[in-house]
Amino acid sequence: MKKIFYLLPVIMAVFLASCEKDMNNPVLDLNKIVPPEIIEPANGSVIVLTEESAADSVLFKWKGTVYPTENLPATTYTLQLDVANGDFSNPVNLGNTVDTVFAVSQETLNLTILNNDTSITAGDTAEIQLRLVSYLVRTNAETWATSEVIKVKVKTYAGTPAEPGKLWVPGDYQGWNPATAPNIFSPQHDGVFRGYIYFPEGGTYQFKFTSAPDWNHTNFGSAGDGQLTTEDGLNNNLEVPGPGNYFLTADTINLTWSYDLRNFALIGSFNNWSGDEPLTWDNANWRWEITRDFEAGAEFKWRANGEWTYNLGKIDDEGHLGQDGDNIMIENAGNYTIYLYLYEPVPRYEIVQNK
Repeated sequence: MKKIFYLLPVIMAVFLASCEKDMNNPVLDLNKIVPPEIIEPANGSVIVLTEESAADSVLFKWKGTVYPTENLPATTYTLQLDVANGDFSNPVNLGNTVDTVFAVSQETLNLTILNNDTSITAGDTAEIQLRLVSYLVRTNAETWATSEVIKVKVKTYAGTPAEPGKLWVPGDYQGWNPATAPNIFSPQHDGVFRGYIYFPEGGTYQFKFTSAPDWNHTNFGSAGDGQLTTEDGLNNNLEVPGPGNYFLTADTINLTWSYDLRNFALIGSFNNWSGDEPLTWDNANWRWEITRDFEAGAEFKWRANGEWTYNLGKIDDEGHLGQDGDNIMIENAGNYTIYLYLYEPVPRYEIVQNK
């Protein structure tokens, strides 16, 4: 069956820009779309990554998608990577562009492979898959076109583990000062940043994401409906609905963002695992705390919103916390202050016995 798509709602702005254009509703014959084609690197080629060349770029080039209609919006391309045996059901998006060329640093490609293929040891040669997805309208799959998958081998390197990528989150809650703003993090350097931000009572609950601790680099503002924009990043503030502790996600590749309210409290054997004791916010040190008496052998965790959907427990002996981690035990009876640090790449805790 012949598939067509009416484009007037999509490209009205383009046609209005020229009074000489035909105002009839153009039709896109989806059967005649020619998908993009990756031409560099070549299928089956080998890419050698080295720590010495970590800042150098790996270049990707392709033939653009051909749509059988003129005067269309710019085609956007997403370069996707998957492991050797993957089916692209959960690909890594290396980048978005309207060009037919894209550069990725050797460090980023190395980290992406090592962080997404647990069978690969640093220094090994890994086979990866690459493809392009193009679209005119991101939210309408009818305009999408996908290239053939190519496979290349990549020689990885160990190197020094990189610090997590960062976005700064300046906002009304802290005086709109990027230099002193807290961060959300991208441990895998994949363009997706996550982390907690506390918005106290009062103010507008508006904020921005910035790529540096200033306003002089890339600023991410709201494009509406969970979308980000960098074209007008100094305007169109992002906003959460009210006070509380929020888990924020910013995808700087697909230009989307989301928030999830997670107000943590303490729960444990001291209250028969059936209640939640509220925490006190320490704004000077950006941490949560609670002081109380504990019996010897008492165990506890933190959970959000009075439910177990999001709960934090012990994941190592260095005080780090993770989802569904182990209970934390107080060995000796006494009065303790327990600190919860959420605003770091990995949440952690600290226990101090009071005299």
